[in-house]
Amino acid sequence: MIMTSQPAPSIGYVPHGLDMERPMDRRRFPRYASMRKLAFDVVSGWDSHDIIVLSPRADVTRWADAPSNKLIVVDLPDAVLAERRGLKRSLRGLAKWVAGEAHRPVLDYHRAVERLLERADAVVCSTEEHAVKIAFCSKNVHPVTDLLGEIECLSPRLRKSHRLDIVWEGLTATLPALRSITPALRDLARDHEIRLHLVTDLLAPRYMNRFLPRRTEDLIAGWGIDIRLYQWSTDTLTEVANECDLAIVPVDLTNPMAVGKAENRMVIFWRLGLPVVASATPANVRASSLAGLGDRVLCSTAEDWRLTLERLHVGPEERLEIASAGQAVALSSYSEESLAQRWDRLFESL
Repeated sequence: MIMTSQPAPSIGYVPHGLDMERPMDRRRFPRYASMRKLAFDVVSGWDSHDIIVLSPRADVTRWADAPSNKLIVVDLPDAVLAERRGLKRSLRGLAKWVAGEAHRPVLDYHRAVERLLERADAVVCSTEEHAVKIAFCSKNVHPVTDLLGEIECLSPRLRKSHRLDIVWEGLTATLPALRSITPALRDLARDHEIRLHLVTDLLAPRYMNRFLPRRTEDLIAGWGIDIRLYQWSTDTLTEVANECDLAIVPVDLTNPMAVGKAENRMVIFWRLGLPVVASATPANVRASSLAGLGDRVLCSTAEDWRLTLERLHVGPEERLEIASAGQAVALSSYSEESLAQRWDRLFESL
């Protein structure tokens, strides 16, 4: 894309959040641009730039009609095309319009996204599985997981304690997946002392990331296990992780969009020096295989979760082995430079 013998093309970016503080803004194109010293402007239209990179917040009903002389890069990290049919999917186009994220309502938002992908000159997603689906709409697709350099690297450590301290992090919208394994945690707590540390938003909107805020402590009331709650920040996550024995990444395996998420959260905790137990999604299976862990840390049922957590509770040496293997992969296959090179290839394809 960028030729030394020619002026660099001007780049515009439609952000996920106007303050540029959302994870998709901190960990995807803007971070890559910072690494490669690429100048870009935050934009809402296409008039003044040669290349425009669109975050998922961009109005798909508008950008699908961008002029043909503008190069459009669509960043679609979530498995949007995997969403199953249902009321939520049917109303999405109307909800986007009501929330001001689309300039007009559409009856079939799924098809509107496909139209944008067909118009795009390049598409970046986060998993190989989603890339296969996107390939039906675009011939220039590049899977790239998040650039996670904002997460500090802590050395894996051997921690022996009578209590098993478990950390989870994420948006409150993903708490139902965590709640689904609480029976396994309660069973484990009958014979062992455990404590669950949740790093998330203490107050979060219920709908479309903006409407009807609710307190997270109300959502976890009645779970029947020892829980500590923390407001999410990179510093807080590092501090909490440093005092824990392992991390968990449960996923609702009945939800195609959730199953289609990338392995980012496993990599986050590997960077923090922790062993990770996770649901057996395709991306988590891939990450675990790269680390040489096979299915030792992957779970599909509540019984899997109980048995795996109990085994690791009584095996601190195995926890250290798993954490070390995971971090080695986080700093090689998932290093920022290796992922930035994938962004390089995307822009070269333009």
